[in-house]
Amino acid sequence: MVMSPSVRQAVLTGWLLCGVLDISAACVQAWIEAGRPPAAVLKGVASALWGRAALDGGAGMATIGLVMHFTVALTATLVFYALSRRIAFLRTAPLLLIGPLYGIVVFAAMNYGTLPLLSWLRSFYLGTPPRWPGSMGRPQLLIHMLFVGLPIVWGVRRAPAQTPR
Repeated sequence: MVMSPSVRQAVLTGWLLCGVLDISAACVQAWIEAGRPPAAVLKGVASALWGRAALDGGAGMATIGLVMHFTVALTATLVFYALSRRIAFLRTAPLLLIGPLYGIVVFAAMNYGTLPLLSWLRSFYLGTPPRWPGSMGRPQLLIHMLFVGLPIVWGVRRAPAQTPR
């Protein structure tokens, strides 16, 4: 997929807004609910690949969690960009409808796809039994609707409409 500079700028905007707003909201939620600092949140992200050891790790593990978080945000942004080039409704329907709906899609993909798959994959190289990660819960659903879906859709919609080649 070749992107023009204006398309790259739109994708970059959606990606960075999503990445910053989502991790900020998750850190605020963790601090309010359990007094957990941002580094603990980022280590929790890293634990999807590194297991329990990530939670006991230092700044390096928090950095890995941050990189993983922004990688997921970029993936969600690129998926929406690709879908929006093929499905006009995603570009034309109201932002306040499509943004939260896409946030729900990302939430469901993470909660019911990515996290269980990573648990299963982790069982091969760490020798831990795969386990269902449990629900992220309603606060995370709301965070995904407002701070994942909306910024991705808003950013990507700044790209000029062009048909895929």
